[in-house]
Order: sequence, then C-alpha cells, then structure tokens
Amino acid sequence: MNLWDATLESKPAERESLKKTEEVDVAIIGAGFTGLWSAFHLLTNNPGLKVAIVEKERVGFGASGRNGGWVSAFYPSEIGADSVIPLLIRSIDEIGSFASEFAPESNFRKGGSLAIARNKGQLKRLKADLGSATLLNQSETLSKVEFNGALGSLFTPNCATIHPGRFVRALADHVEQLGARIYEKSPALRNSDHKVTTHTGALIANTVISATEAFAKGSRERVPLYSLMVATEPISEKIWDEIGLRNGESFAEASHLVTYGQRTVDDRLAVGGRGAPYLFGSLLRSAAENNSKVHDQIITMVREWFPPLANTQFTHRWGGAVSVTRDWQPFANLNRTTGQAKAGGYVGDGVTLSYLAAKTLADLILDNGSELTKLPFVNHSVPLWEPEPFRWVGVNSVVKLIGLADREEAFTNQPSLIAKSLSRVTGN
Repeated sequence: MNLWDATLESKPAERESLKKTEEVDVAIIGAGFTGLWSAFHLLTNNPGLKVAIVEKERVGFGASGRNGGWVSAFYPSEIGADSVIPLLIRSIDEIGSFASEFAPESNFRKGGSLAIARNKGQLKRLKADLGSATLLNQSETLSKVEFNGALGSLFTPNCATIHPGRFVRALADHVEQLGARIYEKSPALRNSDHKVTTHTGALIANTVISATEAFAKGSRERVPLYSLMVATEPISEKIWDEIGLRNGESFAEASHLVTYGQRTVDDRLAVGGRGAPYLFGSLLRSAAENNSKVHDQIITMVREWFPPLANTQFTHRWGGAVSVTRDWQPFANLNRTTGQAKAGGYVGDGVTLSYLAAKTLADLILDNGSELTKLPFVNHSVPLWEPEPFRWVGVNSVVKLIGLADREEAFTNQPSLIAKSLSRVTGN
C-alpha cells in the first residue's frame, strides 16, 4: 500500500466526472503536479480565466502522489543546467511558502540532502562533481546520519521534504478555490482541434495542456520507468537517536542506481530506488508497482545502511512510473497555432521541476515575455526513443549495466568505466 495514501489526515475529496460540454480558456489533462501547478500559475496571474482539469483517476493518482517527497533542485540534463538550477532553487522556497500558507499538513522541511559514498570509487566521483555542494568528510557525514560504511558525502542545502500525498491534495483544493474545476474519473479519449473529449463530456478550449507525464500513451517521446518504495513502521526515538537525520535531511547512496530516502512526519523511514524492468511497448501495469523481488532488495539495502533496523518491520510497499526522455531533457512546449501545450520529462525529479515547468507554460500561454519563456527546455523538440523491440532491449540492458557499474566501483574503488561508457550511449 502507498504510505502517502495511507497516512492522509482526512478522507480526500471525491470529485464528479465531466458530464457535459463546457467552453473554457484552458483545458488541462491530468491532475498531478504539472496540471495543478499550471492551473495555479494561470489563475494567480489572471484570475478571470476559465480553467478546467480532467483526470482519468483521482487527484495525485500518478507520480505526484507516490514519489519520495523530495523538493530538490536536481536537474536531469547538463544542457542548460546553469540557467535552470538557480530557478529551481528559488522554486523550492516558493513551494515552501505555499506549503506554509496552504498545506502545513504536508510537513515541508528544508533540511538539505546528502549523497553518501560507501566506497572510494563513489567518493572520487563526489569530489569531481562538487558544484555548489559541500564535501563532508567521514566524521561530518556520520554526525548527520549514521550510515553504515560511509566514507564521506556531498551536502546541498537546496532540498526539502514533504508528504506528497497531503501536498498534492492541498494544492488541488487551493486551485479549486482560485476558480478551477477538477473532474475526476474523466479520461481524455481524444485531444484535438481545441477539444478534449471524455466518455460523458467535452472541454472546448483556446489552449489544451497535456500534463500526463508517464501516462502519455502512444508516444515515443518518453518511456515510463518504475521506481519502487518501501516504508517502515514508526521508529522509536531511541533508534532515531542512533540513526540521526535530526534536521530533516533527505539522503541517498552515491550509487549509479538511483536511491532516495527521508524521515517522514510520523517518524518512519521511507526509501525508494530504481531497477525494476521496463515493460515492452512502454506499458503501464499495476503488477510492476508491486515487484516483490525489487521491494525485498530495497529492504535489504536499507537494513545494510542502518543496522539498528534489523528487527524493524516494513509496513508499506508501493511504486510508480517516472517519465524519461531519450535525451534526458525536460520540456515545456506551446504550439500557438494548434493551441496544444505540454510539459514533462522530469526523470523522477518532478516535484520542483513540475512547478517551474508549469510556471513556464503559464507564462507562454499568457504571453507575458518573462525570463522563463527563454529557458533551454522551452519548446524543446524531444528525440524519439527507438522502436520496439530495440527499445525494450536497450532500456533493460542499461538498467542491468547500471547495477554492474555499482558492483564494479565497489570492487575496484575507482569510478566505473561501465558508467562512463553508458553516459555516451544515454546522453546523460
């Protein structure tokens, strides 16, 4: 079960489906962070707009309600990073201001983030990739978190954590207060000619925003990759005194295979990682969210990181898909001729990036000439992924090789040659 759904403070609102044809200024497909932030920015800048959102399931059903709860300034591509990252850092504080006023129950906490090296190969990579982060030695790292085998870490203050399930629902409630209408259980069957059609209604709009991210069907612009999570039972204060994370730090091992974790508002440890197989044809299947083998691997990893958790129960297992473009570059695009707009390609770092992309889309739609409309991901033409079966073979081979790269570093104590070779292939 998804921890974030299981620990909501109240039963989420159930919204009606779209049952008629409506004329609006902006129609949005998808009630996740991208769609909701788009409505927020549009209505904040122009309260007179008519905005409606159609959602196939319910608010926050996708990655927005399942993610690791990191509000980070991480950017998936080196292209344009210098111009985008300062805006992501600013966005973190803007999200924090929103949380303070409208979503205090989401427990926004800006405690920074630690990337922790457990072998000399990882440590050498961290030293070569300092950027604006601070390199902590072994004792400085262990003073923040008693991470088994830690040799050092990179610390960045530009990261916060939230309870994403509570946050996305608070955002939806606020967007409705601004005047937007949200229709759940209303899958978009067709999107063309300024019209979004559902089973029982339609939206006719000047602009249509596709905010479906990993749920975009029939497109080779991006592939869905599953990221799985586990969470413990509430942990005693005695064990937390042994582990640390007293200031709300998020953390990850500095491995090539992505990991991420946080101490939750109710004193659990919530940890996730990638490595689940890509499904042929970019299919999405609920069974892939509950891959017991991958969940067990994550639990074993967490207990290796934190030996005091040897007897702690893991009460929640879940997962979801993130969207990855072929060049690892996100996008926020608007075609004024067709009225079609879209944003996505966050590669798993979407809590903050969706805010910035949605803000950019709003500025493009409102044609206000802001600095955001000149960012490198604006109107980015995303290269297509290879057709099947080459895509299935290629993506799953990369996933396997990333795991081998981590084993190589642990064995050689040098930065992985496999990972270096892969970067030439993946473009990242």
